[in-house]
Amino acid sequence: MTNNIVVTGMGVITPIGIGLDSFSEALRKETANFSTISFEKNAALYKYPIAKIVDFDFRKQIEKINLDSDLINKAKKLRHISKSNAFGIYCALEAWNDSGLTRGFDLTRIAIVSCGSNTQQSTLQDIQEKYADKLQFLNPNYGLNFFDTDLIGILSELLGVKGEGHSISAASASGNMGIIQGSRLIASNEYDVVIVVAPLMDISLYEYQGFTALGAMSRIEKNSKISNIYRPFDDRHNGFVYGQSAGCLILESKESVLNRGGEFYGSIEGYGINLDANRNPNPSKEGEQKAMQSALKNAGICSKQIDYVNTHGSGSIVGDLTEVEALLSIGLENVKANSTKSLIGHSLSASGLVESIASLIQIQEGFLHPTHNLEKAISDDIDWIKNTPRKMNINYAMNNSFGFGGINTSIIIKK
Repeated sequence: MTNNIVVTGMGVITPIGIGLDSFSEALRKETANFSTISFEKNAALYKYPIAKIVDFDFRKQIEKINLDSDLINKAKKLRHISKSNAFGIYCALEAWNDSGLTRGFDLTRIAIVSCGSNTQQSTLQDIQEKYADKLQFLNPNYGLNFFDTDLIGILSELLGVKGEGHSISAASASGNMGIIQGSRLIASNEYDVVIVVAPLMDISLYEYQGFTALGAMSRIEKNSKISNIYRPFDDRHNGFVYGQSAGCLILESKESVLNRGGEFYGSIEGYGINLDANRNPNPSKEGEQKAMQSALKNAGICSKQIDYVNTHGSGSIVGDLTEVEALLSIGLENVKANSTKSLIGHSLSASGLVESIASLIQIQEGFLHPTHNLEKAISDDIDWIKNTPRKMNINYAMNNSFGFGGINTSIIIKK
């Protein structure tokens, strides 16, 4: 690949900041926002850790974006949308505004890629339980809402997009896979712009319990301090903490943005993808190694040129150890690295895209954010960003994202 594919717009919602400016400021301050969530089921109480969005009012937040009044009014009139889609719409509209794209652009040359599947589980469960004994009163919009592609339809209608649109899913690697698919669509010269949106993966009690039963999600121990529960790469790590995040990147061909006099944050230089031939959640050093090597080769650079790695960093005991081994195996010893998940939690299908936004913010602003709760690292062979932000001129960054089912992805981003 060449640096023909660039990022011209970004939009983001995280537990530590809604919008680019708030998120950027929170990254610098090592802000974290962990709490608990409880469910009552059959007279039993279930409690889990969470990095939660507080006080997100869709209509009020939309009004804060510098959009034309017609578009704002159209968005505010949306009804019967899930929390997942509301988050995705906000991020897409913020990114659209940030990109400087106008309605004069050829809308047949724009595509939409949505990252993830089954992103509305909590909303759908609530509706199903509410109408279990009165199905005849179920709102007809349910026939539209339960499709993940409802977000694509909403965005295409709001923005007038007439190119292609589809959802792409790769478990926790879905965000990275969306960026990769968007890059492929632009590289094929079929499209000038791709809106890559990762909506909130809004999980229900059943997903919380499923992850906990697998041993993947961190458990709340008696007398434990909730702010200290999530510890990627620390010797006391014990699983991931779910976080509510969503994001959007506007990818564009460099030729297109230069022709319209626009600006860009950075370029997608290369990527690597492979499968482990393994359905299960256990990671593979060889698969992760191969994804990173493919990304480097695709970008035309060597491992020594990587200045910074935004790790998958899920906090899983086996996952963290495997990622460190894979990083070292391709010559990335002493590379500077952190885990954005340590601040915002693991947003599952949205994580790779949100972490790419965090990487681009750090590239643009010349700093590396701390890794929350990283006190005693599981390896001293990586130059971890621990307690305080560090000034850093980043030319090449690597963003890793690995998913259940042996899905390995790695992306190279250039300043």
